[in-house]
Amino acid sequence: MPAELQQRVHQEVALSKERSGWPVAKTLATLGVSARSYYRWRRERAWERPRPAAKPVPPYEATAVERQIVLEYARRHAALRHRELAWRMTDEGVAFLSPSTVYRILKAENLVCLWQRRSKRLRMEAEKASRPDERWATDLMYLQVGGVTYDWVGFLDEYSRYLVHWELLSSMDGQSLTRAAQTALATLPRNAAGELLVTPEIRSDNGSGYISKEFRRVLRQDGLKHMRIKPHCPEENGIMERANRTLREPLDGEELVNPLQARDVLARVITRYNEERLHSAIEFMRPLDYYRGKPEELREERKRKLAAARHRRRETNLALRQPTLPFSNLDGHNEPKG
Repeated sequence: MPAELQQRVHQEVALSKERSGWPVAKTLATLGVSARSYYRWRRERAWERPRPAAKPVPPYEATAVERQIVLEYARRHAALRHRELAWRMTDEGVAFLSPSTVYRILKAENLVCLWQRRSKRLRMEAEKASRPDERWATDLMYLQVGGVTYDWVGFLDEYSRYLVHWELLSSMDGQSLTRAAQTALATLPRNAAGELLVTPEIRSDNGSGYISKEFRRVLRQDGLKHMRIKPHCPEENGIMERANRTLREPLDGEELVNPLQARDVLARVITRYNEERLHSAIEFMRPLDYYRGKPEELREERKRKLAAARHRRRETNLALRQPTLPFSNLDGHNEPKG
């Protein structure tokens, strides 16, 4: 039987039951339709299925305007992932949404790659630095400059991921590395007697420059501890290794023709790494904010912005005729009863 006729039978059964009170079986017998066929149609036809009740709009759901802002911002910054997008928009005052909400908005428009868990070896919590200048990591990276191999050396604060100092060396020996280490240590605060106020532990591999007597001497002069990783275990210096990879990625599209031009390119890349890029390991803040800034103030400012935006979003989604009290409880981030 055609679908249109099946629907007509269903309408007649419903109309007969409403007007005369006839049971379904009596109506079907009058129409000459078997009950078995009738109930099979009801199971198969979409017009018979009860429509789900419309879900109410959650009071804190992102508004249409906010979704459009997120999509436009994401298209302008296609290289950023959803977490960095969320916190960058919050810091810049563009939109105030959690990373999970930004992820759902981007996923609905197929603008984000699905996350996949990757197994990796993590450090013990006790090994992680807990304050700035507690531990510095250092490593070398080979760069081709004008067809000649140069050595890039960097000193990274593990707590903040801030690259304290770097140099491009034409030769890798104990004296060159020692001079780079002395320049890096000169950035640390000292007292009137010239003694360091902080003494970071230096973590490195077992390269010839790091095991040289010149390098050991300069560390001993300032009373610094030198921790060398086990041979063939680069993961023990994983923070510096990962920073090298992050710094090398933007260099893939650059042509380094001479040392002077290469240093300018490296300076631009490292400035972005320290002062612009939001780092996932430090709550999506800039390394500069963690190293010499006040990350706790930025953290509280983000919470305040998100809480205030939730309050405004609730009024918009519930279509309140009269606005609730202004959001003012900034310490607890609790919105007033409306």
